Amino acid sequence: MPHEDKALERGLRELTSTDPVQALIAQDARRARREYPLTVLAGPMFGVAEEVGEDWRVISLGEATPQCSRDDLAGHLRMEARTAADPEPYLAAAHVLDWERHDELVVAGRRFRIIRVEQVLRMNLGEPEPPRPTDPDPRTPPPHRPEVLRLPAGAHGPETELELAVRFAEAIEYPGAPREQARADARRALDSHPVPVPMAPAFSVAEYLHDGWRSATAACPTPQRARECLAEYLQQVAPSVERADKATRAAYREAAWRLITTRLDALEVRGRRFRIVRLEKVARFGEDGPETPRPSDFDPDPPVEVLALQLRAEGLLDD
Repeated sequence: MPHEDKALERGLRELTSTDPVQALIAQDARRARREYPLTVLAGPMFGVAEEVGEDWRVISLGEATPQCSRDDLAGHLRMEARTAADPEPYLAAAHVLDWERHDELVVAGRRFRIIRVEQVLRMNLGEPEPPRPTDPDPRTPPPHRPEVLRLPAGAHGPETELELAVRFAEAIEYPGAPREQARADARRALDSHPVPVPMAPAFSVAEYLHDGWRSATAACPTPQRARECLAEYLQQVAPSVERADKATRAAYREAAWRLITTRLDALEVRGRRFRIVRLEKVARFGEDGPETPRPSDFDPDPPVEVLALQLRAEGLLDD
């Protein structure tokens, strides 16, 4: 009890002496660390960023493979060419990406990079962490604002760099997490890109299977969007895949309605258990900026024109 009294007193001091919103976020983060003390790597996502002064502006994020982000960069460069005084450098760079793998390009004096962002999931012994009370959760998507990455000057947000680095290292050491090559790459990243920079959280749907919780959707920007993804799955995908009978379809529809209207973060229907889970996004920074894809990252597809050549050779694509 004395420990709890001190924690409460410290929290009240924060609320009265600092930004009240940031103080609440900090308290929320400390509570999450107590209630969900395990950190597990949920796999990386990839995106495109542009260097702007000392910062990096995130153009796109959320792809499952580096090549998907390279394709996104090619598309972005073609869009930039439409308004550029001289479109040729942008079109030429996009053409290069159609044929070759590049994780960084300088185009018309502008520096673009494919970035790697780790997703970290908090858990306790029973379940993953749901959205926090202080997480923004609008019913309608907010206007898109590009996220900006920068090296912190010191302590930042609810956690210090040191605390975040320790948690990140612990996640890398989590038993059975990455395979050996991925583990070696992760250890190198601790040296080459030693500063973990937290980003806005993402949200996903997890389903409990026979051996634990498994991610069921891609990352979403808000908890409500994750609920909508689960509702769409229950209404449109699951009935067709399962060839569900009338009663099961009705149960799925009713569950989807409750999910959206009452903003549930946990749902059980027809013996299936779902959770809306919170994913912490972390970009690693070195002296030269954010980390690029690692050799061990899943990256099976070639550039689009190379893939087209392969498909034509196999008779799977007509000219």
